[in-house]
Amino acid sequence: MAKRQFEFELYRLNVVQGELLLFEDMNKPISDDQDIAAILKHSVQPRFTAEFSGQKNTFRWAVRDFTHYLDAGKGRGEVYGLTLAKSVVETAGEVVTDTGIEEGISELEPPIADTGHLFFYMRRHFVAVERRSAITNSRWRQALQDILKAAAQELEYSAWIELEPVPRHEEVIEAFRSFERLTRLRAVLRLPNPELSRYSKKLYDEMNNGSIREYMQDMKNPRGLNKKEGNLPHATMEMAAAGYKRGEVTLEGTRKGKQDVVRTGREAARGRISELRDYVRGMRDLVKTKEGQRVTEAVLDQIDRIAPVPGEEKKQ
Repeated sequence: MAKRQFEFELYRLNVVQGELLLFEDMNKPISDDQDIAAILKHSVQPRFTAEFSGQKNTFRWAVRDFTHYLDAGKGRGEVYGLTLAKSVVETAGEVVTDTGIEEGISELEPPIADTGHLFFYMRRHFVAVERRSAITNSRWRQALQDILKAAAQELEYSAWIELEPVPRHEEVIEAFRSFERLTRLRAVLRLPNPELSRYSKKLYDEMNNGSIREYMQDMKNPRGLNKKEGNLPHATMEMAAAGYKRGEVTLEGTRKGKQDVVRTGREAARGRISELRDYVRGMRDLVKTKEGQRVTEAVLDQIDRIAPVPGEEKKQ
């Protein structure tokens, strides 16, 4: 039997600040990683679920198995884990009755679930999401964010957690560089935390000094934007490539001698490790063992390879 590799998609953990309420004691910010850990741990409560209905099926999403992997070694700090479960609670279709076959709704209790594991790499605010078609080809991200937001609000935080795809850096930057003349660039940036490249530091300082948590940019110049490193268009693309954005980035201009529009940044980078998938998914039972430590480090090694720490790209 062929070994099944553990495959994952890479996401950036972004903290999103909501509207401030009239009562100050309900405006508790998410100020550090301990606040994030508290929300993750709280999200496994059975009362936090998300439901979506399709043409025939109703799906219920839940989070379970909060796991603290402790310090993963090599100065990487804390790593947490969650299991995301998707269940089919109702299916519409033909059902067999005592009198014949008719249209109806089938229910299963408790429903069978598909599950996927998530590693939260806190020092870098990355999330490795197990790639399974039953999970990642559906509305898993909206479901997870709804659950985490409900958990944050019950803990009286005025902010919540969202996940944004971290694209392959080369994909985003190559798309930027591929234009002979770039006439328009549209992006929505989010305040970076905790990582910055030397190209995005100035832009971060401007956002931070202005207390700007989300920055909508629409740059235009018929003669062409300045694409040199360190200038605003390039710094914007660097932040987008690192996952500090909302949605895709749109580029317009002259490319390969023709007018073109390119949308980039929506697809998450993928990684894999050679361990058995079923073995990795049993990590919560192995967390304190040497094998558990080794597997955790293998996941983090792969993340660091896909998205090198800013300033260490040339060492890879």
